[in-house]
Amino acid sequence: MAGIYTKTTTLAQKSLDFRSKRHDLLSSNVANMSTPGYQAEDMVFESTLAAAMNADQPGPLKTNNPRHLDGKTAPPLELAQAQRIRSANPNPSENGNTVDLDREMAKIAENQMMYNASLRMLQHEFRMLKTAITEGR
Repeated sequence: MAGIYTKTTTLAQKSLDFRSKRHDLLSSNVANMSTPGYQAEDMVFESTLAAAMNADQPGPLKTNNPRHLDGKTAPPLELAQAQRIRSANPNPSENGNTVDLDREMAKIAENQMMYNASLRMLQHEFRMLKTAITEGR
C-alpha cells in the first residue's frame, strides 16, 4: 500500500484478515468434532508475515536491471498468504476424527487474543494519523 498507510497498518490489516479466516477454520473443526473421518485443519501465517515484512530489504544478489531476480523468496506484505495445514493429533478417535475439543478451544481463545491485539495496533495507527491530520487538536 502506498500513500498514508504505513507498513504497520498493512501488517495489522493482513493479520486481522488471517485471524478472521483462522477463526472460521477452527470453528469448522469444532462443528465437525463428531463427523467420522474428519481431519482437523489449522492456518499458519506468522512466518509468512514476518518474511513479508522484510521483503523490501535488499536481497542477497546485486541486480542492474529491474527485471532481474535478486534472490528474495518472500512476497510483498500485501501479497502474503496463509497456509492451511492438518492439525496434528496423536490420538484420533475410533472413527478417525482428529478434532481435539480442548485443543481447538485453546486455539480459538489464543486466536481471539491475537485478533484483539492486532485490532488495537490498527486503532493506534489510525489515532496517530488523525492526530497528524488535525495537528494535535
